[in-house]
Amino acid sequence: KNEGTSTLQVDSDADLLEDDMNAYLTVTASEYYPDTDKMLFSVGFGGCGFKKVYHCPLDRRPKSESVDAKDLIVPTNATDLRGAARVTQQLPMSPNTVRRMQLLGVYRDVELSQPMAAPANAVDAKIASTSGMSTTVRPEDEDYTIFESYCYLDLPGFEDVDEEGQPTGLKLPYKVTIEKDSKHVLEIRRNWKATDDTKTARRVFVKYPFVPGLGFYDIGLLNILGNSTSALTAAWRIALDKGMFSNFPGFLYSKQGVGRQLTNEFRVAPGSGVGLDIGNTPINQAVMPL
Repeated sequence: KNEGTSTLQVDSDADLLEDDMNAYLTVTASEYYPDTDKMLFSVGFGGCGFKKVYHCPLDRRPKSESVDAKDLIVPTNATDLRGAARVTQQLPMSPNTVRRMQLLGVYRDVELSQPMAAPANAVDAKIASTSGMSTTVRPEDEDYTIFESYCYLDLPGFEDVDEEGQPTGLKLPYKVTIEKDSKHVLEIRRNWKATDDTKTARRVFVKYPFVPGLGFYDIGLLNILGNSTSALTAAWRIALDKGMFSNFPGFLYSKQGVGRQLTNEFRVAPGSGVGLDIGNTPINQAVMPL
């Protein structure tokens, strides 16, 4: 959209920008389109999707990656991402990638313990069973569990000060990265632009909702159709059972000889019969009173 006056130069610049963006998102950032398609599927299926837009120190370029809703920890009283006091992303990271981040100076160069197997939660276990995959891996292939927390801190020595140089007590936005098992703080980084006098937190995560819900997380087709699916499944089973019993009814028959009926409880399976000790009494007169 052109907010100003349209000229030949402006239109030419817009066409060049469009070509550059298409080339960037299809050639350079080739993961963008398949990753976005996957995220959009989860929007309709689960209710909401998230994108993380940041400058990747490993690839040395801007990236826009989807984040699974189960890996984004947001306070329950938050109504949106901007109003959340803390937003934490849980992400697995291989030991080799962690070491690369340390060598690049992104993370502190501290000794970390051996990665431990994280206990499988209910969501991961259900997804693994549905897709037919195993959640267990070899100990040497375990990843570190990294917590990237975007929060507000009042750090000693980096306090917010007023025009007279006195601390105001205002907490400032920071990005704090922690390794879960060793509890080492790998990174504390400013999360506002250096030229921003208001020190407003930079927007990292973008939310894509499907149907607004009562809390922070929205409603998807899985929630909307969940009860309907259960009802349809029950009705389907009833129809199948009815057809089976109609085609293979059970029956009662009179045993030969003289005896005494020991029970008045009969369980007749489809296609099978149960004998009754009724002597010479007609079977309809013996059964109908029951």
